[in-house]
Amino acid sequence: MRPVVVFCDIACRAVRQSVWETSTIEVVRAVHLFPRGFHFVKKRPGFTLIELLVVIAIIATLIALLLPAVQQARSAARLTQCRNNMKQMMLALHNYADVHGGLPNRYSLNGSTLNSGHGWGLKILPFMDQTPLYQKWNINKSFFDIENQPVMMTPVSAYLCPSSPNGPRVMNISSGGATPTATGIASDYVAFHQITTTGTGATCTLCNTAAPKTAGTVTPFRQITDGLSNTIYLAEQAGRPNYYIGRELQASNAGMTNPLFWGCWASYQSVTAQGWNAATPPGAGGVYAMNRSNSQGVYSFHTGGAVFGLCDGSVRFISENTSMITLIALWTRDEGDVPGEF
Repeated sequence: MRPVVVFCDIACRAVRQSVWETSTIEVVRAVHLFPRGFHFVKKRPGFTLIELLVVIAIIATLIALLLPAVQQARSAARLTQCRNNMKQMMLALHNYADVHGGLPNRYSLNGSTLNSGHGWGLKILPFMDQTPLYQKWNINKSFFDIENQPVMMTPVSAYLCPSSPNGPRVMNISSGGATPTATGIASDYVAFHQITTTGTGATCTLCNTAAPKTAGTVTPFRQITDGLSNTIYLAEQAGRPNYYIGRELQASNAGMTNPLFWGCWASYQSVTAQGWNAATPPGAGGVYAMNRSNSQGVYSFHTGGAVFGLCDGSVRFISENTSMITLIALWTRDEGDVPGEF
């Protein structure tokens, strides 16, 4: 048996040697077929330029489709925050009324100096979790006194609408004349002390509101005979001291009514509410109820209307297409007028 095994082993070695020599010869021949300097490169996975451009185009299309929805969601969130601000202020006003017997009027006088008045925004601070800030105010000093400047320059977030541009805005304030005598942070919310109805078709010339300018007094709820749910106390007048007509920022606030008197959150910042007539910019269309100018009328940076606080503590978003007569009926407190749908 042994000679057979030896023979098989020799045969296997011969076959393996022949195969190796043949394979080596074939590889050498194959290598000589490629030009000098050729290197084998492993193919890497990836995108072609066309594929990359297609992906970029798809992403851009998706962004274009989603951007309006994102902007709308942000606008809705800002409106919700604005309504929350108004609700917080109206609750504070009701708590103030419970303690003092009525809603605060436009301002309180310091002695006989009219322009030294302290506004409703200052009075309700203790009812808005702002007691430490309120305690820094010296009620015995003028609104324009240097001692009260640090308080006036402190932003109160509830008095700023998130839709208003530029965040907290510093405004110059004057105690009379064109020369500023103080500075303070502006507010986007006001209480109107009277209504000018010229050219609107309303029945009164100077109507009583829930926040008249009689100094140092309050408005008891019993005097609001038109109904608490039919009478406005607060509204938006956003953007001051910057001057807006329509949605356009003006080059200066020189054309604004009393740009140095109204607007600071701590001041006697209630103003006269009036509409635009055909003789006043922006001109066409007769009288407008709101969102035409932040000089004296209701003005917001929300689309389609503005936020209001009613004397029953409720908060409403009222359309800018509301008639001036309806809006005036809501402003007045004791005219016996029915506002209708709003």
